[in-house]
Amino acid sequence: MAVGTISTRILTDIANAIRYQAGVATTYKPRQMAAAVAALDGTDAGGYVPQPYMQLESGVLSEHVFEDIAAAIRGQNGLSTQYQPGDMAQAILDLTWDVGYKVRALLLSDGTLEFNYYDRRRTVHGGTITQVFEVDTNGYSSASARPWDSIKLQVRKVYIDSSISGVGITNCSYWFNAFSNCTEVLGFESLSGMTSANQMFGSCGSLETIWATSFSNAGLSGSFMFNGCYKLVGGTDGFVPSSTSGASVCKIGAGGVLTDPNADARTWFWAHFYDDGEAVLTASSSPDPTRTLRASGRICAIGKYVGLGFTPWTGTTGPTHRQHLTSVTFAADMATYSFLNLIYLFYSCTNLASVTGLGNLSGVRSMRYTFSSCAVTTLDFRGFDPSTLTDLFYCFSGCSSLTTIYADSTWALPSSGVSGSQCFYQCSSLVGGNGTAWPSSNTGYQYMRIDAAGTPGYLTVA
Repeated sequence: MAVGTISTRILTDIANAIRYQAGVATTYKPRQMAAAVAALDGTDAGGYVPQPYMQLESGVLSEHVFEDIAAAIRGQNGLSTQYQPGDMAQAILDLTWDVGYKVRALLLSDGTLEFNYYDRRRTVHGGTITQVFEVDTNGYSSASARPWDSIKLQVRKVYIDSSISGVGITNCSYWFNAFSNCTEVLGFESLSGMTSANQMFGSCGSLETIWATSFSNAGLSGSFMFNGCYKLVGGTDGFVPSSTSGASVCKIGAGGVLTDPNADARTWFWAHFYDDGEAVLTASSSPDPTRTLRASGRICAIGKYVGLGFTPWTGTTGPTHRQHLTSVTFAADMATYSFLNLIYLFYSCTNLASVTGLGNLSGVRSMRYTFSSCAVTTLDFRGFDPSTLTDLFYCFSGCSSLTTIYADSTWALPSSGVSGSQCFYQCSSLVGGNGTAWPSSNTGYQYMRIDAAGTPGYLTVA
């Protein structure tokens, strides 16, 4: 396909504009011009030599020649302008380059926001640069003051290059605030030594991991540094920050939110929430292709979650509202996990009436608030090994419809190391297998035992 008759003067003007910007005397064929424009970087070789107009006055070219040149110009200036052939030479002459050593934030085409410090725009992570922002090393007083605030929802990942580690950046307050679609931050060790991090990760509701090979939080302060980071899990012991967690938890190790990529103790399982109201918890990341999926996401097996916000049925409105969850299945492959925390997993799922597959679980530690305020009438723990349980705090609280909990005759909690006040709070319909009816005075975890003569409990041998 051709674009019709094109004056060779237009091509000569484009070629001369390229030569001027590059400072060269190179001659270009039309099909070479797009690559030559894309290669421009503001470096003037000092040998600019314009070429005269050719005697041939016109010719016919493929439309792709000018399409490619226009795309190369847009790649350089970051604009979305549509260029006619006669406009291209001036557009090339108008190009300017960001040169000199600066701390820059580069938005890449894959959704990565890269922070680095080089003498010109360049990406170390790799990919196409779509937008560039100069970073004020003095910091920002609010999220709206940072130049990249307008693209915060486009960011899927943050990469912090080691080149900025020697710049002396101390104030990173609000840097990543409200990056609600960002799942991970890489290279966080390059910010070691910062002293201010107020609301740095506030409202990062999708953030799961902050990778760092090392980090010192000495002298660091940061109010509400991780507020709203419901899914963030540290790589050592599954620590999850609360809404008020500050800089003291910004560390590697027990009680820290950072993860050393060389020592990541976390494992993950998947929750697939289908349109019929069922959630399937499984080791497989692939949902059933024959079913309509409402939402899907992974959950850290050792995560010490502190509230709502980490499950696919997290939403307070719309199709992912937790009240749409009506049944749950723990798949057989969940038996592969040797360490599980089920903290807040189905908390306040007020229409959850059916739970199957509990017998597929082993190595369960904490069941804090696991079934609190659910609509279940029966739960079947047959096949479930209780020997690793440590925390049953408010596990079944508010389950006013719960009448029966089945268990194996060999069921026995550990003799020590278990806690769980109000495990059966407001379980007003619950009756053990030997007829022990729930009273408001007996709500502790101790009653998570087989109901028998002399040892009242709320479990029934099936």
